[in-house]
Amino acid sequence: MADPVGDTGPDAMLTALRQGAPRSGIFSRGYTRTVFWLRVVLPPARVADGEHWLELKPNFVDDIRLFYRPLGSEGPWRQRRAGDTFDGPIGDIDHRFPLFVLPPDERGYEMLFRVASSSAVLLQMNVWNPEEFLPAASRATAFWSFYFGLATLSALLALVLAVVLRTRLLWSVTGMSTAYVLVACIQGYVAWMIPGIGWQLQHYLTGLFTLAAYGLLLWMASEALQLRRRLPWAHRLLMTACGVILVLLLSVPLDRYGAAIRAQTLVYLSTCAVFVTACLYVWWRDRFRLSSVLLGLNPLICIVASLFGLFSTLGWIPFYRQVYVVWQYALVVNMLMVTGLAVYQVRVKRHRERERLRLARALEVEREARFNQRQFMGLVAHEFRTPLAIIAASLQNLRYLGASDARQLSRYDKIGRATDRLVQLTDNCLADARLDAEDLWLDRRRVCLRELVTEAASLVRPAGRHWRLTLDDQPPPAVAPARPAWLDPAMMRIALSNVIDNAVKYGDGGPRVDLSRRGDRWCVAIRDHGPGIPTDRVAVIFERYRRAAPAARPGGDRGVGLGLYVSRQIARAHGGDLVLADNGPRGCCFLFTLPMLPEEALS
Repeated sequence: MADPVGDTGPDAMLTALRQGAPRSGIFSRGYTRTVFWLRVVLPPARVADGEHWLELKPNFVDDIRLFYRPLGSEGPWRQRRAGDTFDGPIGDIDHRFPLFVLPPDERGYEMLFRVASSSAVLLQMNVWNPEEFLPAASRATAFWSFYFGLATLSALLALVLAVVLRTRLLWSVTGMSTAYVLVACIQGYVAWMIPGIGWQLQHYLTGLFTLAAYGLLLWMASEALQLRRRLPWAHRLLMTACGVILVLLLSVPLDRYGAAIRAQTLVYLSTCAVFVTACLYVWWRDRFRLSSVLLGLNPLICIVASLFGLFSTLGWIPFYRQVYVVWQYALVVNMLMVTGLAVYQVRVKRHRERERLRLARALEVEREARFNQRQFMGLVAHEFRTPLAIIAASLQNLRYLGASDARQLSRYDKIGRATDRLVQLTDNCLADARLDAEDLWLDRRRVCLRELVTEAASLVRPAGRHWRLTLDDQPPPAVAPARPAWLDPAMMRIALSNVIDNAVKYGDGGPRVDLSRRGDRWCVAIRDHGPGIPTDRVAVIFERYRRAAPAARPGGDRGVGLGLYVSRQIARAHGGDLVLADNGPRGCCFLFTLPMLPEEALS
């Protein structure tokens, strides 16, 4: 029976209670300030065989008043009090739950309970024979000793790993371990181990940790699924809900705990729906990978179990003690599982980090080796210059002396081609070394681009093939106008000769070189008549030591893959570029874009 006023005595409530329909089970009415009265009858057969002990649960009920007398008696009521706000002694026997001694009575007992609470109104009564209670209490103590031992180990493990590995997931697991204090309060261990202030302390801690546990569970769920990275909006929503729930902690000292629980229920239900949706989405996106499923499943089980516990304390569904047992062990299993998976993830992350550092170190060694290689090649190329110049001068003197033997002239031509090839290679190596220098300096001068192209083409021995020069796709006139440009002639001569040489080597017939103007740029197009460049090699032809084909065409000269790279770098150093403008089965076209003289560009 409800007592809206709250000041009705047992005799006034007795008649109405006797007329009520009998019920069984645990009494639960949710978070209400209404006072309730209950009548319980213990028949003679239940208590006539000796002393019995009455155990009342749970500990978070504020005020429980017990009135009892022999069944059928109209005499005065004996009274006992319990509850975590009662200042007097709670129970007749020192135990973590209120425990009252009922003397043997052949008539049985009629008992009235007055229950009032600022938290959930919940009452569970057990009547024990002393011989039965002691073994049961021993089993319960062993059970909870194992539980809190496991909980302490998991909490310490999470804390140590959070300090060492410094991950948000492990810090959230550490925060969630405070829920074990809530379990200790509900089981009465706080009041039992701290005499005097224990009951009052337990009263406030129960409210505080009940609210905090829901917020911390949402935080851990978000970190377990990595919603901060995968679904930022869902993470922000869950963190906002955590903040709201933590603000509600102020309701406990302000005596507004029931209202806070109702507000927290609305926030928690909405965010739980968001988490379940996010969980399913992440699993689907990860193709239900085992690690992802386990990380999401454990918080999901804790959330579902907490919802059953919340609904039962609210009075929406019947209270089942097994729900609390499932939630308590789901909490431990979840923490151990999340901690283990977090350690595994950190291990994988650190392995990747070590691999990244190893690759970075290998790359640094490779860069240093390539730098030394280029330095060595530049040095060798520089040393080759003098003997090559001597060979070229001696060959020119031999040609001036004349030779009547055709085979001797053929040998001279072969020596000349080999010398020119070596000169071109040494020029590319020297240019490559200069381009890699941090203090690259270009000796720019006013040059005629048409004459520069002619000089570059003359460095290439076409071996019977002829190249053609056109100006704006037209044959050059007898007196062609100058094409002034602001270039380093030595460097640009190397760049142009490299591309012309490729056109000679890989083309059938002489290449065509067209010189034209486009806006404020000179364009030099070098077109060959070869088979073109394979499409799978187009992306690499401008890279250092990469060539248009794994091997030169049969009968052709084999290069080292520096020509196009050096030519493009020289063009870009001048503020221009070199690109592959056309590529097809009839040949390809490489296009230089080069700057004009400033005054020419404005005209």
